[in-house]
Amino acid sequence: MKKPVISLLALLFSLSHSAIADEFTVAVGVFNFAEAGADIQASYRVDQSHWQYGYRYVSWTDTFHDPYTGNAHSKTTETLTGPVVNYLFRNESRHSAYVGVSLLNWTRTETPLLVVAPSDTQSTTDLYFGGGYMGRFGSAGYYNAGMYLSPTAELKTQTAISSSEQSGNFDIQLQVGLTW
Repeated sequence: MKKPVISLLALLFSLSHSAIADEFTVAVGVFNFAEAGADIQASYRVDQSHWQYGYRYVSWTDTFHDPYTGNAHSKTTETLTGPVVNYLFRNESRHSAYVGVSLLNWTRTETPLLVVAPSDTQSTTDLYFGGGYMGRFGSAGYYNAGMYLSPTAELKTQTAISSSEQSGNFDIQLQVGLTW
């Protein structure tokens, strides 16, 4: 799962500033530190525009253990992907608060580890609303701290030994990156 992310980073870094837009940003986030994690967002903004357009990919895996034996009994992999649009309040500044909306596809795969049984994969696509604060540091540094919520997202998975049901979802964005 990391190979596509690394390939995407290499491609994005090879593109020149003028080939995309007046401000092009590639950022990586905290979910890169999770088990089998990947967290990348690429975005662009025309010079002096309030609008920033981008695409987000985040994925991580959780392993669940039996509380009595300590044995791993299931793994759950969650992925969020989709476009993001932000409105920057201070478009001419190096730092700005923003509000945004994203249309994210949320996929969950639950895999049992103690028995031979099939995995269950479910997905849903919903609007996420949120905001945060982003800015530049130095000549090419970028940071973003934001959160998006989707109160209408629902996802249910079930395997032979575990099940999960969740109403509502969130997307935390704590990122650093480069901007051109």
